[in-house]
Amino acid sequence: MISKCKMDFDECVETIKSRILSNGGLIFAEIDHSKNAKDVGLSLDSDKVIIFGNPRAGTILMQINRKISYDLPLRIAIWKENNEVYIEYKMPSEIAKEYGIVHEIVKKMDEFVSNILKGLTRE
Repeated sequence: MISKCKMDFDECVETIKSRILSNGGLIFAEIDHSKNAKDVGLSLDSDKVIIFGNPRAGTILMQINRKISYDLPLRIAIWKENNEVYIEYKMPSEIAKEYGIVHEIVKKMDEFVSNILKGLTRE
């Protein structure tokens, strides 16, 4: 899903990171595509991907179907384009469905992602 964010780019990134941590998640990586582009002599407006999750929840899903490891940990992309900030993400239930996984942990993962994004977007 792609949504417009109510905040400026930096505030959006910091809010998402803070909410991931305050909701019990871990941030595994933060990829700064803009910096990487600059490092090779190219330009790209603000663009980051935050890779995050909960190892316990992810492991439960991988125990059911190892192929889901391709889509884990979870990711949220934040980018700026034409003075608008966008957030892109996939709900865990969408990912689990692609792999035929039905488990109670998926609902908790959806709640986790919803809590991270609550109030950030202009729907």
